[in-house]
Amino acid sequence: MSQEKRIELIKQLLEERQELSTKDIMQEFGISQDTARRDIVLLAKRGEVRRTHGGILPLDFGRSVPNFQSRLARFTKQKTQIALAAATYFKPHHVYFVDSSTILLKTCQNINMPLTIVTHSLDNCMALAEHNKVRVKVLSGTLNHENRYFYSNLAIEELQNVVFDTAFIAASGIDENGAYLLDQDDAQIVGMAVKRARKVILVAEHQKFVNKSYYRICPLDKISLFITDQAPTPEQRAMFAPETKIIVTKEV
Repeated sequence: MSQEKRIELIKQLLEERQELSTKDIMQEFGISQDTARRDIVLLAKRGEVRRTHGGILPLDFGRSVPNFQSRLARFTKQKTQIALAAATYFKPHHVYFVDSSTILLKTCQNINMPLTIVTHSLDNCMALAEHNKVRVKVLSGTLNHENRYFYSNLAIEELQNVVFDTAFIAASGIDENGAYLLDQDDAQIVGMAVKRARKVILVAEHQKFVNKSYYRICPLDKISLFITDQAPTPEQRAMFAPETKIIVTKEV
């Protein structure tokens, strides 16, 4: 295969996965590390990708977040590992808030025990409807069609009347000041759920430290457990409270 043809295929694969390591490129195309690095250098030199330590990202990575259905179509093995790890933290007869996210949708698909889940996610409700042991409470509101969640002022009031054993949340971006979402209404719902929870579990891929979002859910010292797919750097670990437990799914 010529380098130009391989370059085009790498670009297509990057569009699907949103991140590629040198090792990924080597395995996908059966090439050496030196050849993979030459391809990466060429793509970066042409201004077609963002080069990172050990791989590449799309040029617009972190500047926008695709809608829910687009993210679902790009669901990765890493997301599945995070989702299944999160599912192990559900216990019978407890009350949970579960955020609207593709990872937590996969988690909901793997829960069937007597417990209560409160959610504002249309897709979580549909998944949990298949599991008759789970009691599901859907928050009131108008459907956000793009990201498939319900929102209303009444939903905020409903949350104020519940105490959750655990709130499972996701994030569009993470920095030293907290976990964020792109939609203000979504962030208000999830932020209130965090305030009403005894324990908060954050699920997110490591790329969320790169993403920029605008509406804070909560500061990171509210996070009891962080489930991710790659060990945080020392700087990223220092963003969380010392008592926050971090689970890296590659090590599960």
